[in-house]
Amino acid sequence: MRILRPGISPWPVITAAWDRAVDLLYPLRCPACGEFETPFCDACEARLIESAAVPRCPFCSAGWEGEDNCPLCFGFDALSGVQAPFEYNRISRSLIRALKYRNALPLAPVMARHIQPILAPGSYDAVFPVPLHRSRRRERGFNQAELLLEALAIESPPDRLIRARKTRAQYGLAPTERSRNISGAFRYEGPSLLGANVALLDDVVTTGATVNECARVLRDMGASNVNAIAFARATYSAPADKSLNI
Repeated sequence: MRILRPGISPWPVITAAWDRAVDLLYPLRCPACGEFETPFCDACEARLIESAAVPRCPFCSAGWEGEDNCPLCFGFDALSGVQAPFEYNRISRSLIRALKYRNALPLAPVMARHIQPILAPGSYDAVFPVPLHRSRRRERGFNQAELLLEALAIESPPDRLIRARKTRAQYGLAPTERSRNISGAFRYEGPSLLGANVALLDDVVTTGATVNECARVLRDMGASNVNAIAFARATYSAPADKSLNI
């Protein structure tokens, strides 16, 4: 047992002991295949489906073999576009869920490394992580979008995009329900964004309802362009009604 001298803070020792306990209880392993001693193994990384490997909508990056933009874009009344390096499939989903729900924090730099080429220095005037409500952030202990921003070595802007209203989880909701659920949930605190080219950063874009609502708030503050950037983009069956706000 280590004896602490008077005046020596015990916190470094406690922190080190906690880290060792966490390593024993939750050893580093690939979330897709379970291989130990790696946050994400090379074999599973090679199985990620790159967005460029299949036909994509030029506007929202969803899988699409038709001409022009796909039907999933028709509800984006505030977004200028969506970019993501990967399709949301079994492998990418395992990373995203492990980061968010199993505290696999070493995955944030892995995911950020693939996002980095999209967020070249100087590409945007500001990059905002998609916010969580304070209660959900407190429950989870972090915001995964903020972790990605930190791993990208991009400073958070001094002004803030805030999730002001707690909403139901978007998972499992139909596209129209997602839009209604998230409507009016965000606000912006800061100076005018007049003419600014802005990016929203998140782990995954599914229907796009959340990022489109965030974009609407930033547009109201004067942003000229708002693009959503994520690690993965989900593709799903578009509804027949092209007027559907997703």
